[in-house]
Amino acid sequence: MTGWMEIFKVGKHVSANGIERAWTVDDLRQMAEAYDPKTHEAPIVVGHPHDNTPAFGWIKELKVEGEKLLAMPGQVAPEFAELVKAGRFKKRSISLYPDGTLRHVGFLGAQPPAVKGLKDIEFAGSAAETYEYADTEDADMTELERLQQQLAEERNKRELAEAKAAQNEEAKKQAETSFAELEQQTKKQAIDGFIDQGIKEGKILPAWKEQGLAAFMGTLDARTETYEFSEGKKEAPLAWFKRFISSFAEHPLFKQMAKPEETKTDDFAEDETLGKEIAAKVNPAKA
Repeated sequence: MTGWMEIFKVGKHVSANGIERAWTVDDLRQMAEAYDPKTHEAPIVVGHPHDNTPAFGWIKELKVEGEKLLAMPGQVAPEFAELVKAGRFKKRSISLYPDGTLRHVGFLGAQPPAVKGLKDIEFAGSAAETYEYADTEDADMTELERLQQQLAEERNKRELAEAKAAQNEEAKKQAETSFAELEQQTKKQAIDGFIDQGIKEGKILPAWKEQGLAAFMGTLDARTETYEFSEGKKEAPLAWFKRFISSFAEHPLFKQMAKPEETKTDDFAEDETLGKEIAAKVNPAKA
């Protein structure tokens, strides 16, 4: 409901209160030119309610094309637009003030409009001293009640659909978060296992682990780009670093530093005794 719609046309028409009048193209032009939404913005209603409520949209502008008066709707309630689209309200008629300015545009369902021959889309006014081109008010009220019920049903359907969509989105976010946490935990365990195995094999110093080797490898794992570390071969930073560490030959120093402190062996005791004897000969005064 975003385009122009026909609401009135040239010819003799009888209003709801029995007044017959012939309407000309000039009359339609005057209606269009006199319409000012800043002074009175005509609502879109169902039937011809006395108080112009409830409003399901508003008329932004009027214009004349050929022998017909057209209106541009705006701010149409989504639920109402869906009912119009479904063909519940194919006809419409207008209500005019005594000076001929537009009071409202009424949509009609089973109730026929007084002005025949308007192109279908889907859109009728009432009160003392106004001109309504539709049928009796009792039918309008019945139509209004039916519309209100239909709108309530459509609104409930929309709210249920939105709530279900929100639940699905929340469940999706929770699943993504759980997966990300599990993935991160798995990667951390893999890095810790790699470091522990490297220490055991004499390729990584225990001090490296204490100084944050795992955190450093974690930052490498977070990088998504790949680099060409050697000619013709591209690798992710973490994969290259693991291969680099794994290429270390077993080193006696790594093995020795990886051992826990132990009681001095006989070899070390002999070395210490020999050192003391040499020191005594070099400096007898301190012996």
